[in-house]
Amino acid sequence: MRTRRMDADLANRAAAPPGLASLVPRLADDLLASQPGRVYRELLAIVERPLIAHVLAVTRGNQLRAARLLGLNRNTLRRRCRELGLLPKLGGGLRPPSPSAGAAAAPSETSPTG
Repeated sequence: MRTRRMDADLANRAAAPPGLASLVPRLADDLLASQPGRVYRELLAIVERPLIAHVLAVTRGNQLRAARLLGLNRNTLRRRCRELGLLPKLGGGLRPPSPSAGAAAAPSETSPTG
């Protein structure tokens, strides 16, 4: 059962920090001018990737903990990571693959020839 105190706590947590509170109207105005009808979706797209990347960094790539902190299902988090280009690396963390990863698998020049 929700109480007035719970409602007040939710309202306090939902209040944006002053810097963000002034930034959102400017972003919204820009999006209203350039993409009317898509403002909500586009604003979410601007914020979602850095938010997920930050929470994954805080949890050291632990997707279950990150999903819990974000209030998402783990599978939803994984799907959003794929869609946003936050790719899983070997070993469990989420990070784009490094260019040198393919070099380790290259065949050796000193391999015996038959």
